[in-house]
Amino acid sequence: GRCYKEGPGRRRRQILPALAAGSCFHPAFILSCPFSSRTRATSREEKNLQGFLEQPKEKWVESAFEVDGPHYFTVLALHILSPEQWRATRVEILRRLLVTSQARAVAPGGATRLTDKAVKDYSAYRSSLLFWALVDLIYNMFKKVPTSNTEGGWSCSLAEYIRHNDMPIYEAADKALKTFQEEFMPVETFSEFLDVAGLLSEITDPESFLKDLLNSVP
Repeated sequence: GRCYKEGPGRRRRQILPALAAGSCFHPAFILSCPFSSRTRATSREEKNLQGFLEQPKEKWVESAFEVDGPHYFTVLALHILSPEQWRATRVEILRRLLVTSQARAVAPGGATRLTDKAVKDYSAYRSSLLFWALVDLIYNMFKKVPTSNTEGGWSCSLAEYIRHNDMPIYEAADKALKTFQEEFMPVETFSEFLDVAGLLSEITDPESFLKDLLNSVP
């Protein structure tokens, strides 16, 4: 039957701004955010996420200061994109989070253009990188969840799995949190982060990647 979850409402408006601020929570808590899995709502969120991913770079700095900005859409991706789709887009989402960190570091009060494109110390990007890492770890927890071809797609499959696998989820979440605390938290450089995240095969020159990214943003 149709997968049905609580629709967008007051609890969602309360939880998402906190996540969008870059806070890190237990993986199981992030998955408790009551996104709707109803077809119409999911379709709308998919459209919004696609619009974010296709946003021109001229809008990247401005979106860094919006509540429905890169952090929000990173969490939304977890509920919309299948693990395969996440792997195909996760570097692009990482770019958005890095630009967000740069923009907030050089213009805390808000801006529409990146006035300082010099690469900062790792500490300037740390919170966004750890936020991304937590979402990636959560995806690894659900590698075995089938991608449904029925109405609702990945969102429905994920909701059904969560509904019937409380203990396996909490056990996997504890393992993910341990990895997060013991492997990601101690990281001190962007290159080391990419190594721990398993991204060096996709981003072979970390220094040039970050420099070129910032220089490409208006």
